[in-house]
Amino acid sequence: MDAAIAEFTEHGYTGTDAVGLCERAGIARSSFYSTFSSKDALFERALARYTGRGVDEREALLASPDPAPVVLRRRFTDTLGDQCAREDRAGCLSVNTAVELGRSMDGVTALLDADRGAWIDAYARILARGREEGHVRPDVDPETFGPLVHTTLAGLRVAARVATPQEVRAQLDAFLDALSTDAGRTALADAPACGSPEPAATPAAEAHA
Repeated sequence: MDAAIAEFTEHGYTGTDAVGLCERAGIARSSFYSTFSSKDALFERALARYTGRGVDEREALLASPDPAPVVLRRRFTDTLGDQCAREDRAGCLSVNTAVELGRSMDGVTALLDADRGAWIDAYARILARGREEGHVRPDVDPETFGPLVHTTLAGLRVAARVATPQEVRAQLDAFLDALSTDAGRTALADAPACGSPEPAATPAAEAHA
């Protein structure tokens, strides 16, 4: 299944075929057709596996005692840093799928909607804690800005396919600065740097978004 995730991430739903999948997975085409009823079925299983990785990631973010702006920056820099480290800048299977397919496939749409809802809820909870602790501006409504955090990360993942790591980081810093109070900005300045979107010579492991 990991091979299918990688193939769909790099080539998209439309650009992926059984030949490429079998070569990547190291299996015969007969085994592929006996295991999966269709490319649609395989794609939904791969996407479900991929989005399922977000469960542990969300729990770790919500459990972090760090100030909310620092937690959000870690989320952004970890995912964007992994993407910028890849030579192909392939990015996130969920984001790529939403861009390519929109809401054209019911099963895929259901998976993306559930994943998006879970992330938005997590971001809203982080922002709410940040307001209570004085690191996030009091006029930042978690119910409004939770979706905005999710959309901003998705947009930066698309931008990271062509923008320089420095450009991506500048946009991220501006976004976090706009959300933060003076105390939040101080926390960002004092926190150790992590996962900065910088290029690397070899592809890195994919991070979910």
